Amino acid sequence: MLRLPKADYYAPLSLSEACSILAEHGKEVKVLGGGTDLLVACKLRNVTPTFLLSLSSISELKGIHFHEGEYLKIGAMTSLHDLIVDSSISDHYPALSQAAALVGTTQLQYMGTVGGNLCLNTRCIYYNQSETWRKSRDVCFKMGGNVCHVVPKGKKCYAVFSGDTVPALIALDAKVKLVNNTEERLVSVSRLYTGDGKEPLALKSGDLISEIRLPPPTKSQSSTYLKYREREAIDFPMVGVAVRMDTSDDGICTGCKVVLNAVDCGPTEVPQARELLEGKAPTSDLIQEVAVEAEKRAHPVANTPGSTPAYRRKLSGILTHRALHQVANGLGML
Repeated sequence: MLRLPKADYYAPLSLSEACSILAEHGKEVKVLGGGTDLLVACKLRNVTPTFLLSLSSISELKGIHFHEGEYLKIGAMTSLHDLIVDSSISDHYPALSQAAALVGTTQLQYMGTVGGNLCLNTRCIYYNQSETWRKSRDVCFKMGGNVCHVVPKGKKCYAVFSGDTVPALIALDAKVKLVNNTEERLVSVSRLYTGDGKEPLALKSGDLISEIRLPPPTKSQSSTYLKYREREAIDFPMVGVAVRMDTSDDGICTGCKVVLNAVDCGPTEVPQARELLEGKAPTSDLIQEVAVEAEKRAHPVANTPGSTPAYRRKLSGILTHRALHQVANGLGML
């Protein structure tokens, strides 16, 4: 049986108290949301924190609230299940609701939080193993070594990012509020990620995600998230695709975002979607062109079970094609 390593446990009652603890202990402390990812990593000894900082008792980090005409606020400790059942999410931001519903199992959705999913660590079949298993191999980049077992001649870690809600939030132009002991600031979700498998998050020391903000919904917008995985539940994505499209009254595309998941060390936007579709009426030929560009943007390597890089690259184009057709049909554009 894998057991948790010993660690001191903090459960602050306020955000300011949590920031103070982070500022005091720095890299020795790990932030605990729902624990569905971090506690598994601790048991495998992927991480061995001296302190665990639980955010579960901080009420100001929970809940979904609409600020009329400004934004929809989602507290970082809001559960994935709440994203699924809340009508303001499912009606106006369906890609986010769908992405949350595709994370793990129902039990994990009740435990997991949106902030935790945003901060999900990158994964690799050579990293997400027990300490005993890893001892039989050279230490990889992600564990502080100098080799990548997936890309032996590579100069960096190629662990894959697979947080399902992230591409949906990027497609929906979401922002996050970051707080620490001295300041708070708003940044777009896309700026949270470095593209480096070893250190995937671009957070300053002491930073906490306190909330997510989504722009006001419009009737002329549609979004979706599609995910391919080995099993219908539990599994991380082999490929995920989030799409958001906006339209004018005369059926012209006024905005489009396509964001890929699980095909690189961070979420991957396909900028050609905007270039090819904006200012035009979507057609099957244009959608196919975007799908081809999505396939080119995907850069998977052999670090996930159940598929080959070529298969996942091909799936990127197929899922993009399906997702674009789905949102275009939903807007009555095809």
